[in-house]
Amino acid sequence: MSQEPETNFEVNVSKDTFKFNAAHFVAYNGFRERLHGHNYKLSIRLLGSRTLGQDGYVLDFGELKAVAKKVCKELNEYFICPMYSNVITIQEDDKQGEGGGQQQQPPQPPQPNWKLLCQDGAQFSFPKSDVVMLPIVHSTVEEIAIYCWGQILIGLDAKYLIQRGIHTMEVTCAEAVGQEAVFRMKIPDTNDKQEILNLCNVQSYVPKGDVVPRSCLPNVMIQQQQQQQHNNN
Repeated sequence: MSQEPETNFEVNVSKDTFKFNAAHFVAYNGFRERLHGHNYKLSIRLLGSRTLGQDGYVLDFGELKAVAKKVCKELNEYFICPMYSNVITIQEDDKQGEGGGQQQQPPQPPQPNWKLLCQDGAQFSFPKSDVVMLPIVHSTVEEIAIYCWGQILIGLDAKYLIQRGIHTMEVTCAEAVGQEAVFRMKIPDTNDKQEILNLCNVQSYVPKGDVVPRSCLPNVMIQQQQQQQHNNN
């Protein structure tokens, strides 16, 4: 008795329009990057079954593109602020700046700011309208990928995907060419937004405790060379 060949269909979508420009800095215990930005880019992979839908698709590319563009637009041209950082204190700053010189027009009402107090003593103040607060611990590309996975799934309709035989979704978030993180997870059989967000709870993927950073490779090499010289003397 012949067996049907094992086949699996999947679709991958990566477009130039799946991008967002954003500022950020990564901070954890004992370390903080300087404020900088990236041109981020998303790509999506859906893993299906051995059959296609009756329309011949795993999923219409148009549906994927519409959702991905929406998620990118919501992050574009903002400062990404990690809401759950344990080394950044986030405060509301409603103080009005003092203007100098003659006012040609009536002053505009003061805009509230988010004030960030960092472990190393650095302070930042951003207009609230320029900040996107994400439920992440660090604004790394890995954690941003988890967040985007949840937002994309909510937009696509998880139950509909499962009905079409799609069982897993993979989201890749790149911060530069050749620098990307991938988050892959089985699609839950629910459209409950909170259940999906619970699956994408970044805090559950980040172990608690002190971070022990590795030394930079050049420093390690220097130490090894110094030790080798010491041994030879």
